[in-house]
Amino acid sequence: MNNQITLEEILKLVSVGKDANGEWCINNVVVDVKGNVWGDVCGDVEGSVKGNVVGTVWGDVKCGVGGSVKGNVVGNVVGNVNGTIKGREWQFVETPKEKLKRLLEESGNPELLEAFDKMENN
Repeated sequence: MNNQITLEEILKLVSVGKDANGEWCINNVVVDVKGNVWGDVCGDVEGSVKGNVVGTVWGDVKCGVGGSVKGNVVGNVVGNVNGTIKGREWQFVETPKEKLKRLLEESGNPELLEAFDKMENN
């Protein structure tokens, strides 16, 4: 088994360049990374991260998180939270206003929806 790879073959898998500080870096990777990354990822990860993210995610997480979030979530959670937040069981609490709007939307009655929207705008 040959454990060597040619530069041509490597350049099919990754592209390299210099960053704003003039330091060499990897610009793009088009294969699986089966090891650790020490440094920043300044781009999108399209696939799974099977390990820990120790640092900050500046962008959207558009998938499930099968583990713990140790830090703050600044933004919206569009989905379910199964577990605890600061040691307390998380539960969705629908306000009376949210419940009324949901029921009106579920009824499909455009007059009622229009009346609700006008009431909200005043």
